[in-house]
Amino acid sequence: MLALMLVACGDPAADRARYVAALTSGDCATVTTPTLQADCWTALAARKPEAAPTLDQKRAHCAQIDDENARGECLFVLAEANTALDVCKEAGPYADDCALHLVSRAFAAEKHPSEEFAAAAIATAGLAADDPRPWSAYFREVLGREQPLDRARCVLAGTPARVEACRQTALGLFADRLNQARDRRQFTCVDGVPKPPWPARVAWVADPDLNGAFTARTDLCTPLDRPPAR
Repeated sequence: MLALMLVACGDPAADRARYVAALTSGDCATVTTPTLQADCWTALAARKPEAAPTLDQKRAHCAQIDDENARGECLFVLAEANTALDVCKEAGPYADDCALHLVSRAFAAEKHPSEEFAAAAIATAGLAADDPRPWSAYFREVLGREQPLDRARCVLAGTPARVEACRQTALGLFADRLNQARDRRQFTCVDGVPKPPWPARVAWVADPDLNGAFTARTDLCTPLDRPPAR
């Protein structure tokens, strides 16, 4: 009888069947193949927060996965499913991606995301206080909600690093808006040269850097907007 049980445990088909059953029962510990068990725990982690087992139980399940990448993926999935910023700190090789993804989502979901709110979210996610990456995501969200684009607000940021992150983010956002207007052929082009009035979407408050970025763009009129060759 014991021999039969050992054969069954080592049978890939039998273990696959246990894996399929565990996706319903939640008892991934019955799966003996490490990769299948890791996939099973990750599948449970991805379920809605109200689904059993609890967040802490799922967290413990992910943590027991031996493979570092598989364990990090499981914790990333768990953090994402529950919007649990603190879980990102445990996601190993995926910790940064997890943190940046979730803080960006948090900024977008907040009706009026303040700098204090952003700082708290960044700290909870385990990122450095003045890491320019999450601050770029924050300022992109804040600036992206405003028309016209105004970099003057950047001087109000709490630290010099944040001021710089805001100013650089505004330049990137402006470039994206110019690209979108160009691709939608929203510029008025005369002989292949854009003429005012500019599309409302690209409106900006006069600023030497933004002015220079606009002047440097020689591609805002597509080939279809240019006069035919003589």
